[in-house]
Amino acid sequence: MSGLTGSDVRLFGLWSILLLITFLSLGSSHLGGWFTDNGFQGAAVIILAFIKVRLIILDFMEVRHAPMALRLVLEIWVGVLCTVLIVMLFQTP
Repeated sequence: MSGLTGSDVRLFGLWSILLLITFLSLGSSHLGGWFTDNGFQGAAVIILAFIKVRLIILDFMEVRHAPMALRLVLEIWVGVLCTVLIVMLFQTP
């Protein structure tokens, strides 16, 4: 039986980061949060979610090694969508 390969270690590290982000967003939204303002709290959770989205797109969908044009389009899409959601969050009463 062989040990873990470099790819296995990398995937375990990414999974650990995704799990940590999940616990951070869960803790921030259900355990009182980091901010007194709900808008900032919501923005923090949205940003954490889009960090997870970016990691999943780049590493689990293997876009990190895709042609630069595809990667650029997806990076811009993630950034714009995150920004739009945060702006919409602060525009609601």
